[in-house]
Order: sequence, then C-alpha cells, then structure tokens
Amino acid sequence: MLNSVEDFKKLIKKSKEILVISPENSIDQKTSSFALVYLLEKLEKSVTLFSNKKDPQQISFLSKPIKTINNLNGLRDFQLIFNTKENKIIDIKTEEKEDKYTIHITPEKGAINPKDFSFVPAKFKFDLIIILGTPTLENLEETYLLNTDLFFEVPKINLDYNPRNEHYGQVNIVEETASSIGEIITELFLDNYEDLLNKKIAQCLLTGIISSTESFQVPTTSPKAMVLSAKLIKFKADQPLIIQHLYRNKKLSFLKLWGRIMARLHWDKDKKIIWSLVSQEDFLQSSSTEEDIPSVLEEIQKSFPQNQTCLIIFTNKKNQSIALMKMVDEKKMNKITEFYEVNTSNQLLAINFNQKNLIQAEKELFNTILEKNI
Repeated sequence: MLNSVEDFKKLIKKSKEILVISPENSIDQKTSSFALVYLLEKLEKSVTLFSNKKDPQQISFLSKPIKTINNLNGLRDFQLIFNTKENKIIDIKTEEKEDKYTIHITPEKGAINPKDFSFVPAKFKFDLIIILGTPTLENLEETYLLNTDLFFEVPKINLDYNPRNEHYGQVNIVEETASSIGEIITELFLDNYEDLLNKKIAQCLLTGIISSTESFQVPTTSPKAMVLSAKLIKFKADQPLIIQHLYRNKKLSFLKLWGRIMARLHWDKDKKIIWSLVSQEDFLQSSSTEEDIPSVLEEIQKSFPQNQTCLIIFTNKKNQSIALMKMVDEKKMNKITEFYEVNTSNQLLAINFNQKNLIQAEKELFNTILEKNI
C-alpha cells in the first residue's frame, strides 16, 4: 500500500479541481465522501461531490458539503479557434432562436478560409477524480456510460475494499481486509494528514465505520477498525450521538415498510434463509423508498441472527426486480457470484433480474440456490 499512498499524495498535491464520486447511498460511502471533501478543502483544493442518490435519513445530523452535484452536465467547453495571422476577426455576434444558436463572425477581409478554422474540445473542468467503493467503472452505470471521455481522460484514484475490484485507477488503494471505506480513509488520514483532522471530519469517518460494522458487532469487523475508531474519538467524534441517529431514530415511513415486509416474511429452516418481497405498491403505501431496504435488511438480520442468508427482493423505480442479500458464509457469497453478475456495497450483494417480476425473480434465485447447493 505504501507506493499507492505516496502516489495518492503526489496526485492530490498537483491537482486543483477534484471530483469525488460516491455512487451508492450507503452510510459508509456517503460519510466517507463527506470526510474526504472536508480534508481536501483544508488542503486548499476546490472539491465537488457527485452523488445522484438521496442521502440516508440517518446522517441528517452531519453537515453536507456545499459543492454537491447530482449530474455531470457541462464539465467541459468546446473551442472555436481561428487563425487570424492573415485575416483578423473584427466582430462576433450571437443569436438564439427556438432550438438554434447562431454565431455571426465578421472577418476583416473577404471570407474566412476553412483551413483557418478549427473546432476542438477543451480540457475537462476537473483534473482528478476520486471514486469510492466501486469495483468497476461499469458499476457507475449511466454516470460512466454517458461520460466515458471524462473517465478516460482525467486521472482517477480508486478507494475500495472489494476483492473483485479491477484496479482501474491511476492510483488504487484497495484494502481487502478492511471492513469499510471509512476505515481505509481514516488510516490514510491519520498516517499522512493527521494535523488536518478535526471533529467534523472525525465524526463523518466514525459514522461510516460504526454503520458498516453495525457498531462493531459484525464478525468481519477488523481489529484495526476498532483501534482507528478509538483514535477518531480522541478528535471529539461523538460515538453516542452517532449511535442515537443510526439506530434509535426510525421514521414512520420506515416502520410502515418494515411492518409490510415482516408480514410476508418467509423462512427456510434447512437452508437457514429468511426473505421477503417488496413491490412498488409497498413503497407507495408506506411513503418509503428503495433506499430504506438495506436498513430493513439489517434489522431482519439482527432479529433472526440464526439465519445464514437474509434477502429482500424488491421492484425498483425502473420496474426491475432486485435481490438484495446479506450472507454470513463467505464461501456461499463467492459461490453466488459464479452464477450471477453481482454488485456489492456495504457488505450487501445485489442481483438485478431485469425484466423478471418479483415472483419470477424469487423462483429463479431459489432454484439456483437449491440446484447449486448454495
């Protein structure tokens, strides 16, 4: 990791306009991105946070970076360049009518020679991109597909703990033994920028670590996570306040959704699997959103800890059936990836069944689990 960290520091030092991308709405990613923005601003960098997912309600007690965008429009200019060595430009006028924008150019002499005219793209506004918790660029979906030039032309720093990360950045800090993005960034900051840490940054980082480890109760919680958290508390991070907001404040809409999910809960005793289905109608009737699903899944796992696999199959806004899973057995977790393209975030696995409805997705998934002995 040493070379990666040194390269990280060099790339940060020479960059002026930095884009931080937090693609998921997990608490760990969100709060880690906040902390990263605040520290980079203390390094006198201009930093913009991109996130097209709604922030989890539980982190409303944290201050949010001011420069936050939810789309990547207008990131570069295009230049009209004229060679005026032989023929000066004496006037330029613009005109906009309906769906046409016209530029009127008046040369000093006669007509403009086409050879003296060129149309070229300028550099992008940002000179560095930092991407959190994203194993592949394709995981960014439309954000990447609609802006491929940006991701190819601008240097990238890739921060992740997913073992399937493809190391697509110019700098890759991928710590497979870490339990959260917050843990990775905390260690990075303490080792290299400790003098810049303050209560606001420490509060964000500790929130991410506590959320990802379920207040240090997850079996995969690393000893390092606990040591780093203790150091963050020395910077005045308020652990009781964090726990209060993460675990003791439940919105009415969340409780309604939780109740609807519990009402149709299924259990396979032999396979130690517990699951439920959620339709768009459930979201409408409870005034909740699909962003509440990971939190409900965590509550189910806490209530039924004897189960090896907890999952919720729900219909998203695009009318796609998504299976969100939490698996205790790492061997089973790896095995399921042999049969499905899986996205991972905050120790959750997500499988997209595209055009299948909830019942079809449920049938296919459980047929796979039974036939492949997962």
